[in-house]
Amino acid sequence: MLNSDSSIPLYLQLKQAITENINRGVYLQGEKLPTETELCEAYNVSRITVRKAVLDLVEEGLLVRQQGKGTFVKRPKLKRELVSVNGYSEYMVSSGNTPHYKLLSYTIKEASKDISEKLNIPIGCNVLELRRILYRDKEPLSYEISTYSLDLFPDLDQHISGDVSMHGILRDKYDVAPARNNKILNVVFASFEEAEALSCGISDALYELEKIAYNDEQVAIYMSILYYHTNHVSFTISSPFDQQ
Repeated sequence: MLNSDSSIPLYLQLKQAITENINRGVYLQGEKLPTETELCEAYNVSRITVRKAVLDLVEEGLLVRQQGKGTFVKRPKLKRELVSVNGYSEYMVSSGNTPHYKLLSYTIKEASKDISEKLNIPIGCNVLELRRILYRDKEPLSYEISTYSLDLFPDLDQHISGDVSMHGILRDKYDVAPARNNKILNVVFASFEEAEALSCGISDALYELEKIAYNDEQVAIYMSILYYHTNHVSFTISSPFDQQ
């Protein structure tokens, strides 16, 4: 219990109590914090005190709020190598996690001018547009929109399923693997579509990563746009030092 007779304000005592519980593993990383009502009852304090303590911990980066879901203990950001050619599945496995996807839609459509230029295919030819949510455990990590030429990968739509790696499909069904990629990284603000997919607020800051993958013959094999909440991932670049 908190000490109402102490010279230390109650909200600071509550901040310390929550922090200690996080450090002791009472509240685990990624776990939802008790509601305001539950914290009020547990520590015998007002809702104003709880809100002040929680808001301070959010601003200090120990907690994170998810719109419509509650307040969670913040997990360490994932670190993604920006110049790496490995896909989501390879990265998750290499970092000791299990890849998990949610397939939102896949649609056959005609290539726009922008798609034709980026994939070096004729305007109007058939492409497959795939939309998925990529997860870190139960938490949305990335919202992905990817596009594949059906001239290059005929019947690709027949191989799509919820929890199958696209790199795995390209390798096993078409004997194609990415050898390099071009990436452009921007910071954008979440639209309703991205906010819904990533369970975040509209206008939250997101990383927008546009990627074009090429095989070892320099043929563009797909392009994708991935959105990441800036609270969930950091991008790193490793490069050798040129001593010449």
